[in-house]
Amino acid sequence: MHPEMEPPPFPSPHLRRPVFGRPVDPVAAVVGNATAFGLGYALMRRPGPAAAAIAGTVFLLFLLAGDPGDMALQLLFGSWWLAMCLHAWHLTRDTEPAPLHDGRGRERVLAIGAAGLIVLVVAGLRFDARHMVGDAEAAHAAGECERAVDTLDQLHAGHRVAHGDMVLRGQDQLRACRLLNEARAAGASEGAALMATYMDDPAARWDGAGPERAAMLFDAALDGRDLDATLKPGFEQLIATLEAGTGSEYVRETVERLMAGLAEDASCDAVAVDDWIRAQSWEAPALAEPIAAAAEAAPLRLLDCARDRAAASDLSGAQEAYQRFVAEYPDHADAQAAVDELDAVDSRIEFEHVQRLLTADEYCQDPAPWRDAPAYEGPSPHPMWMIGLNPSEYGFSEDWIAQTVEATEIVVCVDGPKQGRFLESCYYEGSFSPYINDEVSFYAARFDVKVFALRTGEQVDSYTVQFDGNPCPEVLEYSYYYTDLGPPSEVEAEVGDADVRSVFERLQD
Repeated sequence: MHPEMEPPPFPSPHLRRPVFGRPVDPVAAVVGNATAFGLGYALMRRPGPAAAAIAGTVFLLFLLAGDPGDMALQLLFGSWWLAMCLHAWHLTRDTEPAPLHDGRGRERVLAIGAAGLIVLVVAGLRFDARHMVGDAEAAHAAGECERAVDTLDQLHAGHRVAHGDMVLRGQDQLRACRLLNEARAAGASEGAALMATYMDDPAARWDGAGPERAAMLFDAALDGRDLDATLKPGFEQLIATLEAGTGSEYVRETVERLMAGLAEDASCDAVAVDDWIRAQSWEAPALAEPIAAAAEAAPLRLLDCARDRAAASDLSGAQEAYQRFVAEYPDHADAQAAVDELDAVDSRIEFEHVQRLLTADEYCQDPAPWRDAPAYEGPSPHPMWMIGLNPSEYGFSEDWIAQTVEATEIVVCVDGPKQGRFLESCYYEGSFSPYINDEVSFYAARFDVKVFALRTGEQVDSYTVQFDGNPCPEVLEYSYYYTDLGPPSEVEAEVGDADVRSVFERLQD
């Protein structure tokens, strides 16, 4: 007879066999999956779900890093995370939580530690992103966009995932700062246009952008650009800045910078800027006071302009600038120097004019003065510039003939030798018959002379000299070609070199 056996007791919950690989503490499973990397599945010895969790999380993080502002991706990632946590709870819902002293309790500590580490990493990235963007915004507001760009360029994918909205704010700052840097690196006109684009950007934070745009326009004006297209919008920008009350502390500095640029720029472009500014009226002290303080330098810029043009052989421009300086600033300390320099420029203009006339043999029709020509006075010789007669053909003394315009005292205009007054007519035996005589009329050789003093351009003498020669010689010599048709009907008196030179001896007395 066998003893009566008692039925086995109903097994307690913690002794149930799970339907998966190994029993796992429910807290460890849920917290492990809360890391979003399937640690709970790994603890359950379920490699397939663990690998899927890692792959899914990495894929979603990759998408979030590419577009952290996408709300749909954020909701999808939150749903994915919640699903893994709920799935871990579902798989371990019938498993009794393990005490901390056994192996499964240590799994809970491991899972909580891993989740805590991820929380710390995310919190650190969020703090770092907020700190970096805050520093960049402060640098941007101070106009130090190069530093802001260097800071914002350090934001990486981890920041984008951990604090997407802050990174997006930083990206707006980065875009605006790069535009500001591009404006500063461009030329004056292009930079001013880019600066205007920056100012229209919602992320623009620097209050000094308006004055800096004005400074760029002023630089373009100093480069010779259209003043109405540069100075006018530049001052309008400064006035708008004053009215808005943003960046007004930069306005005075910008005008002072313009006036300092004028002081360093000796070109005539600076004079044009002075003229434009002087033609305006300024009410705001931030504009009027720096301009008034620099007004004393304007006359010197005009004088420098005149000197620059003279040095560049722009004589008409230099003459105009000198004349204006002398007329507008007669009491200036450099007024006498300007008068002397103007006289030198006038002399150079006269010289170039008479030089063109003389070399083109047009002086006699349009005589002109050169104030620095040698005076026609005192003892001989008096160097002559002869027009109408080649002195080298008649053996003129070298002392009489001017070799250069600079050495010329008088310009002698000669019309001759030509037919002068009638002397008499004679008959000569004809060539074809001794009974037929040829009548020949004899005329004097005539020289008409006009003399101009080069220094004044005025006519100082005018006279005519005629040489009778030997009219009606017993034998008339003449030349002919092939057939002798008889002597010419008119004959001028022959003159020798000495006769020609004698015409001008009176000018050397």
